[in-house]
Amino acid sequence: MMIHINLLPVRQEKKREVGRQFLVVVGGTLFVTLLANWLWLDSLTSEEKKNAQRIAGTQARIAELEKVIGEVNNINARKKDVQAKLAILADLRKQRSGPVRMLDALSTAIPKRVWLTAFDEKSSAVKMTGRAASHEDVAEFMRGLQSMVWTPRGMGRVIEQKRDAATARVELVGGEGAVEDFPTKSISNFFTRVDLKKAESKAPIGGGAGAPRIIEFEINLNSNYAI
Repeated sequence: MMIHINLLPVRQEKKREVGRQFLVVVGGTLFVTLLANWLWLDSLTSEEKKNAQRIAGTQARIAELEKVIGEVNNINARKKDVQAKLAILADLRKQRSGPVRMLDALSTAIPKRVWLTAFDEKSSAVKMTGRAASHEDVAEFMRGLQSMVWTPRGMGRVIEQKRDAATARVELVGGEGAVEDFPTKSISNFFTRVDLKKAESKAPIGGGAGAPRIIEFEINLNSNYAI
């Protein structure tokens, strides 16, 4: 008589054990995956918060810089306004003192035997008429007009200036008449473009037959009122 052993329960138990192990592996894998995803999401959230904080800090800094830039722009605008007002005041001072200095230079340049009869000025363009004892006196008057300058030490007349030289020798008007060398860039001519338009010899009105003749002249020039 043969003995029969029923192995079906053993196989079923093995299958259940394999199933439990599979579930454990799947569950563990799922847990690890979820944990990894959570950690990754948490790191992303943390990084996002840090980026948001950095962005907020940068925006706050930008707002501060924009405020500073606005203040600087206001200061620059006020500076330009003040500079414009100072320029106007300086121009007014020049307009007030310029004609006085120019007329002083004109009177200094006139030789003893030259008399002006008319002085007409329009926009710095001057027309002068007058009389002189001789042509030499007219020539001396023109040289005097061309030599009158304003220096850092006041009015003077150029007595020596070589072409393309960096300096000019100037005799200061007034005081002891000191002679100094000045850089050409530091001096300004009172009169430019001095042009003799007419110089005619005529007998004086009411003079006798032996009365000396006089020279009637007309000179055009440009005057510098900005000194």
